[in-house]
Amino acid sequence: MMAGQGWRLRAVMVATAALWAAAAAVHAEPTAWPDYMPRLSAGVSESPIDAALPADVAVVAPDSTVPPGIARWSGLWQGWACVAQVCDVKLAVEKLSPTGATLVYAAASSGQPAFTERTDARFVDGELVAQLKTGTKLVLRLRADGDMDMSLWRPNAQLLSAGVLTQKAQARPYRRSTERVPTPWTENGQAQTLEMVVYRPVATPGPWPTLVFNHGSTGEGNQPAWFKFTSASPEVGRYFAERGWQVVFPQRRGRGQSDGLYDEGFEADRSRYACRPERSLPGVDRAIADLDATMAYLRQRPDVDTTRLLIGGVSRGGILSVAYAGSQPQMFAGVINFVGGWVGDLCPAADQINPVAFRRGAAFRKPTLWLYGDKDPYYSLQHSRQNFAAFEAAGGQGQFIALPAPAGGNGHFIHTERPLWEGAVTDYLQRVVPPR
Repeated sequence: MMAGQGWRLRAVMVATAALWAAAAAVHAEPTAWPDYMPRLSAGVSESPIDAALPADVAVVAPDSTVPPGIARWSGLWQGWACVAQVCDVKLAVEKLSPTGATLVYAAASSGQPAFTERTDARFVDGELVAQLKTGTKLVLRLRADGDMDMSLWRPNAQLLSAGVLTQKAQARPYRRSTERVPTPWTENGQAQTLEMVVYRPVATPGPWPTLVFNHGSTGEGNQPAWFKFTSASPEVGRYFAERGWQVVFPQRRGRGQSDGLYDEGFEADRSRYACRPERSLPGVDRAIADLDATMAYLRQRPDVDTTRLLIGGVSRGGILSVAYAGSQPQMFAGVINFVGGWVGDLCPAADQINPVAFRRGAAFRKPTLWLYGDKDPYYSLQHSRQNFAAFEAAGGQGQFIALPAPAGGNGHFIHTERPLWEGAVTDYLQRVVPPR
């Protein structure tokens, strides 16, 4: 063997040993994909801003050195990430080798600047891993159905975002838009308006039966930055749009991009939500006033079938929907309450707040649907059943359904798990709003 050949062989052996050591190190700490990943499905993002790949993207067909299993990665991918699918993602796997790839990652959402980066990635235990210039790690893996899981991680293995990408054609069953709802209030001489996200079905002409879906709180109310997050549920919106329903997601005062002060029952120093009836329950009245403005606006719109109105919501939005239906018992055909409650049952005064608000809904004499999940850290099934019993004792009608917690999740987010509630909601709709 010539000296030069021996040097090259040693170099190859050292490089190979280094690769094996790196792979072994990563293998010792595999990607901790969240348990809910298999339940996520491909679709169009909810972002009003589209991610854009650069014009110089060029996908090179894999050559014969690339195994077929790796060749599947090649091409253009699109989909969504982030909570409520609010981030739009596009990915180009430009060039593959048996050990890695050149890829271009692009992401966009209304809450952050658009981001694009071309980078090299390597295969580790069947996953494609890339370090982005932001310091985050992009991890991708293929699904058996041909779609792709994606996730972003901080260096300390903290999950930042997850979603699903696909190469299949995708289309929404609805058109998403954002509108401003007029209110009777002013601030510094300026009229206040509320933000409202609207899903309009594309398969049928209006006027449409309409669901008003109300958002929840923000945990303990001690994170003001969270107040500005616009809330919508693509799982609920898609389900109803597929059935020809329009769905609106009003953002109450001070929430999302709505004007005004968010003031639904805080401590005097506004450090967190209050746990005293005298401070907490007036927040229900304030939320009802916001809904009065929303409903006045909706009921005069020609695209709303006012004879087929539903109201529903999640968490604070769930209890608010029940209470509001009691204040307007002739307005709605039904109420769908996902894990409703005003204050968590760890609040010592919860039994003086939640049943009081729920009893306000008893004046609505039509059937209501209450959907609650096991292992809810805010509202235990025992506490929620007691609230339902108080509602029934006051004359309310309804069905309480306890659903299992999603695997690896908690029951407070069952509204994002369509397979859990789809059957119950379909049965309910057929009873309270029969199709025409």
